[in-house]
Amino acid sequence: MKIEEGDIRSIMVIDDDRDEFLLILDAMKQIDPGITVYFADSCEEAKKFRNHKVDLVLLDINMPQHDGFSWLRSIREKGYHDLPIVMYTNSMSPLHITKAYNDGANLYYVKPDNFKRLISGLSKLLSMDWSQPAKITENYHHSGKSLTFN
Repeated sequence: MKIEEGDIRSIMVIDDDRDEFLLILDAMKQIDPGITVYFADSCEEAKKFRNHKVDLVLLDINMPQHDGFSWLRSIREKGYHDLPIVMYTNSMSPLHITKAYNDGANLYYVKPDNFKRLISGLSKLLSMDWSQPAKITENYHHSGKSLTFN
C-alpha cells in the first residue's frame, strides 16, 4: 500500500538494542507525538504487529539471530515492495551500504552520534515524499554509487 506525502503515521523499529528504540521514541515525541512507534527485536516480537499498519521501517543491520539483511529480504519476499525500509545502523561499510540497496532497502541511514542530530535526521527523513519509495532509492543508489542519508 502506497502512502501519500507526509503521511508517515507509524514507524516500526527493528533493532536488538531497546535503548536505541527509546532514543528514537523520545525523538519522535519531540518531532510529532502523533506518530506511533513500534519496536521489535525478534521475529516473534514482530509477529505481534502483523495486523498493525506500518508506514516506515527502521532496520538495524547488526543483530544476533537474524541480521538486518535477512529481515530485509524476508520483508520483500513477503510482498511488501512499497513499504519504505530504511537501514538504520552504525555500519559505514561500503559493502553493507551496497548490499542493503541491492537487497531492497530504500535508504541507508547511519545512526547519528548525538540526540540533536537524531532529531534533525528523523525530521528530514519524515519530510521526504515516501509515496514512491523507489524514487528516494534512485537518489541514493544510482550509476554504480550507493550513498548514505544524513
